[in-house]
Amino acid sequence: MFSYELIQELKKKLGVEKDVEVAELMPAMNKGNLSSVKSGRRHLTEEQALFIANECGLNTEWVLVHLAEETAKSEEAKSAWHNLAKKLNKSVSAAILALIVVFGGLDANSEKDAVFV
Repeated sequence: MFSYELIQELKKKLGVEKDVEVAELMPAMNKGNLSSVKSGRRHLTEEQALFIANECGLNTEWVLVHLAEETAKSEEAKSAWHNLAKKLNKSVSAAILALIVVFGGLDANSEKDAVFV
């Protein structure tokens, strides 16, 4: 239930405890729709998912691919979206690792400890 996990992430980010509070902050969301998302009968819209991604600093492509996987109608489509999500996760992980390697050893006060001088 990716949609509800996103809502939980937004609640945590905003320091909100009640579903009704977060529903009031989201575009085109109300308590009934949120309840349906929570139970799995409904999914977030792309607009709502992008709103949460932007508020929480999440990668929008990652969010949209996972939302597409969640809302896919056929098992073939779900599988294709799932495979794309795995590839995207690997790309993001590789980029983060590269940044850590490049900037990991840099100390603003001391060049002698830098990884690259």
